[in-house]
Amino acid sequence: MTCSTLLPDGVAATVTRDYGHTANEKVNDLVMNLAMGLLTVVALIALTMGWREGLIVGLAIPITYSITLLFNYLFGYTINRVTLFALILALGLLVDNPIVGVENIARFLSMKKYPRLQAVVLAMDEVMPSIVLATLSIIASFIPMFFISGMMGPYMAPMALNVPLTMLSSLLVALAITPWVAGKLLKEKAGDEVAYDATATGTNRFYRRLMSPFVASPGRSRLLLLAVAALFAFSAFLAASGRVPLKMLPFDNKNELQIVVDMPEGSTLEATDAAVREIEAYLQTVPEVVNVVSTVGEGSPMDFNGLVRKYYLRQAPNLADVRVNLLPRQRRDMSSHAIALRIRDDIAAIGAKTGALLRIVEVPPGPPVMATVVAEIYGRPDQPYAELIAAAETLRDRLALEEGVVEADTSAEANQQKLFFRVDREKAGLNGISTEDIVGTLRIALAGMPAGVVHAPREQNELPIVLRLPREKRSDPEHLKTVLVKGRMGHSVQLGELGVFEEDIVDRTIMHKNMEPVVYVTAEMAGRGPAYAVLSQQAELKNEPLPDGIRAVWTGEGEWKITVDVFRDLGIAFSAALLAIYVLLVYETGSYLLPIVIMLSIPLTLIGIMPGFWLLNMLMGKTVGGYPDPVFFTATAMIGMIALGGIVQRNAIILIDFIRSAAARGQPLKDAIIEAGAVRLRPILLTAGTTLLGAWPITFDPIFSGLAWSIIFGLFISTAFTLVVVPVAYALLYNKPPPKKA
Repeated sequence: MTCSTLLPDGVAATVTRDYGHTANEKVNDLVMNLAMGLLTVVALIALTMGWREGLIVGLAIPITYSITLLFNYLFGYTINRVTLFALILALGLLVDNPIVGVENIARFLSMKKYPRLQAVVLAMDEVMPSIVLATLSIIASFIPMFFISGMMGPYMAPMALNVPLTMLSSLLVALAITPWVAGKLLKEKAGDEVAYDATATGTNRFYRRLMSPFVASPGRSRLLLLAVAALFAFSAFLAASGRVPLKMLPFDNKNELQIVVDMPEGSTLEATDAAVREIEAYLQTVPEVVNVVSTVGEGSPMDFNGLVRKYYLRQAPNLADVRVNLLPRQRRDMSSHAIALRIRDDIAAIGAKTGALLRIVEVPPGPPVMATVVAEIYGRPDQPYAELIAAAETLRDRLALEEGVVEADTSAEANQQKLFFRVDREKAGLNGISTEDIVGTLRIALAGMPAGVVHAPREQNELPIVLRLPREKRSDPEHLKTVLVKGRMGHSVQLGELGVFEEDIVDRTIMHKNMEPVVYVTAEMAGRGPAYAVLSQQAELKNEPLPDGIRAVWTGEGEWKITVDVFRDLGIAFSAALLAIYVLLVYETGSYLLPIVIMLSIPLTLIGIMPGFWLLNMLMGKTVGGYPDPVFFTATAMIGMIALGGIVQRNAIILIDFIRSAAARGQPLKDAIIEAGAVRLRPILLTAGTTLLGAWPITFDPIFSGLAWSIIFGLFISTAFTLVVVPVAYALLYNKPPPKKA
């Protein structure tokens, strides 16, 4: 049966919210991005190495994913957005091991020195230690994400599981399957073709010209390291100075917005409805708006915002909720966040006109908080609640002056008037009227009294009949004075003859948290991260504190506490990853100093990440509706930075391993450095390229784009610097000067 057969004529049904369709669309987009990334990665390998090599590496992808998904099934994980993002991210990483192995096998076969089987074995023996160590380094950089606490912990658990699983599966494929397939498919050079000679290649000549000035001159090497240190300091300055803005999570691009309406306490339902109708009339002029669903007097049906911000509990005549449905994101040029910024001032003007506080609330990816900025005002146990309210209003006014702060408010209710009817007991007694008679009459006049039901022939339910005064009469004390109260002696007396109406103030609600009275100060942010507003206010409160005995707590219900906790946990995870990588390198190299040289590639990622985000803001940051719309460095970008700690180690490990092997064969260190760089340049660039291409599809997702940009910028710069800085540092430490002649 369809709606047309169930609904009467003139009634239509419209689906205004379908999160199942939204989830399916998101998953389909990710699957498409995964397919696009797979094709581009395989195409890159086929174009640069040959179609046979591309086929061998491409074969590793479905085998690796099959093993990974099998373990997901065994561990009870479902296929969700984070799982798919982990698989897309791992796409560029899982092919690195097969690339290194296949490229080295092809090089050994082209040297024409060994029989086919022996060439395959020797090629894999040469790169196997570095492949294993590099894989363990990547795994070590992701494992600490399992221990992230708070809301980000469960969110990141699928990534912390799937990337290490994928890398272990990739290692298994690279060591067991790829060499066998390469031995069958790769061609040896014909007898008349010139054998491969690393010293005679154009790559060798280029790398020699690049590295010789630094390897031959310790002074130039030190200048290079000083220049890199200066670039690192500049990158850190970009973050510390706010030129790369920080935020907990980025804004999503949803097909809906929400406008929460708070009229002054005591406003009638009709006044609230009139304000909502003005909002609706304005929204009809916004081209991206498809339809609007308004609920006056109570909250709209529960969603994620309603759950975490308790909007579904809102129920009063002065409250309303407006749901704004937008065009699908494929059919509009602006994101939902940009649209919210564009209409913010117009909505605020309607609020000023109607006396309402209007909040534009975006459907979040998170975090689940009462408001973006929340301060909790506490006092001494003996302090009157009115003093807390006054301090909260002072802080609210200060907060409203902060750059980027909008919709500042307090949880304190506005003063509401009430009418109290004081009975003249002497007059009432003379007329034979009790207080109970007066109360009963007023209750009927104001609240009404059931007087029966009506059964309409075509209606299924009964219609109640309620007896009460019309609204215009029951809202006016002068009209209420004329209401007749019937006495027990049978005659009626006007209410005004039996007492007087007195005006009074309704007692305000006293809110408590952890058994302490509290007043909340809330605000939202437009174009600026909440951390900057909170830090500014904390500094201002040190100079101009609140009244004696009153304190403001910022680590409660707002985004500030979650931001601090998440970045703290991510920082601890990053430190743990660095320590684990260092321990692995010490175990493998048998040196305490050499791992530091290899790990120089990790801080080099910051030289790419921070200037990269700064450049993104220069190119893509814009002003919408008078508010900045920057590209934030978020928690997902920080996760990308942690992941890079292991990813960039691969190149440095392989490069140093080749240098040490060549030096162990008796080659001069300078020649060993140049030959290692020339031999490993192509696989290093290929592995970096596949990782970049694997991360590229993620840049189109508004939530995880920060992770992708971190990997792209960090890997691009660190790869270039690793080929130069790591060998130069190694040469400075291990290039022994020739002995002086007697």
